[in-house]
Amino acid sequence: MKMKPLILLCLAAFCSRISAAEPAFTLKNNDTWVMAGDSITAQRLHTNYIEAFYRTRYPQLHLHFRNSGIPGNRTGSILDRFDYDVAAWKPTIVSIELGMNDANNPRVDVPNGYAGYIDGMTKLVGNIRAINARPVLISSSPVNDGSIMNAWVGDRCRRIHPFTVALTEFGQKENVLTVDQYHPLLALWGPNKTLDDANALAAHIRLLKPEHNIPDLKTLQAFAKSWEGKPAAFQLTGDDVHVGPAGQYTMAATILAALNVDREVSSATIKADGTVVDAKSCKITEAVSKNGVLSFTRLDARSPWPLGGSGAAPALMPEIADLSRYMLTVSGLSPATYVVTMDGKPVATLSDKELAKGWNMGAVTDGPLGDRSRQILSLINDLQNPLNAAWRAASKDKDAVKLAEAQKAIDACEAKVQDAVQPTAIHFEIAPSKAPAK
Repeated sequence: MKMKPLILLCLAAFCSRISAAEPAFTLKNNDTWVMAGDSITAQRLHTNYIEAFYRTRYPQLHLHFRNSGIPGNRTGSILDRFDYDVAAWKPTIVSIELGMNDANNPRVDVPNGYAGYIDGMTKLVGNIRAINARPVLISSSPVNDGSIMNAWVGDRCRRIHPFTVALTEFGQKENVLTVDQYHPLLALWGPNKTLDDANALAAHIRLLKPEHNIPDLKTLQAFAKSWEGKPAAFQLTGDDVHVGPAGQYTMAATILAALNVDREVSSATIKADGTVVDAKSCKITEAVSKNGVLSFTRLDARSPWPLGGSGAAPALMPEIADLSRYMLTVSGLSPATYVVTMDGKPVATLSDKELAKGWNMGAVTDGPLGDRSRQILSLINDLQNPLNAAWRAASKDKDAVKLAEAQKAIDACEAKVQDAVQPTAIHFEIAPSKAPAK
C-alpha cells in the first residue's frame, strides 16, 4: 500500500498529458472503427462496452465497429494481417491495443528494450494513415496479480510500465491520439487486489488450529480477527491477464474518459405538483400528481451507457456513472422516502432531499433500462463474435462468395442493433414508501 501515492502521482501526470493534449474524440455518420489487439481485445468485452456507449450516445448515427483481436498478437502480428483483417474493413478509425505480449520479452530490462514495440507501432500508424483512417493507440491493461501493487520492482506489471511510457511519448511526438489505461487501472485495481489478498489470507488463517503446530499462531489469528467485518474486495473475475466483465467495464470507462466523450445524456426537472420546469434532450408528457404520487412519461433523445446489470463495476469505480449524466430532479416533495418505478418496475429508493438535489440514473441496471441494456449488449456480441469472425475468415481466404454472405449477415444484425439503440418512452412513478425518510 506504500506504493499508492507514487502510483497516483504517475496517474495524475499521465491523465494531465492526455486531457491537455487531446480534444473530444468524436464520431461521424458511417464511421467504421476497427479495434485491433491481442487476446484482451479478442474477449469482446471492453471493446463491446465501448461500442455500446457510442451507439446509445449517438443513436441517430449509423456506426460500424469491427473487432480484430487475436490471442498472442504483438505489433508484428497485426502488421502481418493488416491487409485482410484491418484495411479490408475500409475503416475510418483504427485502434491498436497492444503491449501485454510485446512486454513479455526477456530483453525488456535492457535500455530501449521496447524499441521493437515502438518500431511496430510506427509502421502500424503509417499503414493506418495510408488508408486515410484515424489511428488511436491504447496501452495494455495491467496484470491483476500480486505484482500490481509492486509495479516498479515486480515482474509482469513492471515490464508493462516502460512500454506504456514509450507509447505515450511516441503518440505525442507523432501527434497520434494515445490512451494510457495502464496507470489509471493500476491505481484502481492495485488496492482492490491487496484487499482481496488480505481477506483471502485471513480466511485461510481462521482454518488453522493449535494441533497444526503453526509457529506464532496467536499472532496470525490476531491478524485474521483484525480483518473481521472489513469490506470485501470487488471481484474482477476472469484471470490475471483477462479480467471479467466488472474489470472490463473499468477498462472501457478509463478509455472513454481519456477520449473525453460527451457525458451528457439528458436532464429533466419537475415539481411535485407535476409542473415541468425544464427538459433537456428529452420530452416529458402526462405529468400528473395524484394522491401523493407523481407520474410522468419521459422520452429521451439518447440513452445512458448500457451497463448490462454489472453492479460491481460502478461500485469499484463510481466515476462510471458520471459517463452517463442521465438526470432527474424533483422539487417540492414532502419529507419522506420514495420508491421510483420505471414501467411499473422498482429501480430505486430515494429521499426527497436526494431527488431535489438531482438523481443521476446513469448507473441504474434494473427495470426497462437493464432489460434494454442486456438486449443491446447481446446483439453487439452476436455481431462481434460469430458474424465478424466469419467475415474475417472469408477475407483471409479471399472467398468472395462467403465474404458477401458474411457481409449480408452483418448488415442484418447491425439493423437490429440500430433499432435497439433507439430510445423508447419510459413511464415513471414516484411514490412515498413506508420506510422512514433518510
